[in-house]
Amino acid sequence: MILIAAGAAVLALAALAVAGYLVQRSRAHTRWLATMDSRWADLAEQLKALTAGALGQGERLNRLEEDLGRLRHRLDTVASQETGGGPAFAQAIRLARRGAGVEEVMETCGLSRMEAELVVTLHRGEDGDAG
Repeated sequence: MILIAAGAAVLALAALAVAGYLVQRSRAHTRWLATMDSRWADLAEQLKALTAGALGQGERLNRLEEDLGRLRHRLDTVASQETGGGPAFAQAIRLARRGAGVEEVMETCGLSRMEAELVVTLHRGEDGDAG
């Protein structure tokens, strides 16, 4: 009878040890899941911030492209209104569209470096528009 009681006690202790181990593992998994949830939330916030930044950059790029279009239009307007003694913007635009560099535009058309750089930047490689 004592032997049965001792066996039952050992079995009960073993069951308690297994139960304790399982509780400990369950707590460890719960902590791990909480950590993963926190990391997931952090990543979601970072993605949200990156998306907002990308959208902002896209909007800024659109504004810059619109500004560039307006500058091209204004430069074309100045070139078309050019009078005899003024800088030869129309010729400078034609040269830039054919691939001429800043130095060539300056020398040929009598433009300042800034004027030539602007014309070349805005019109380089537009040979489809050349007339």
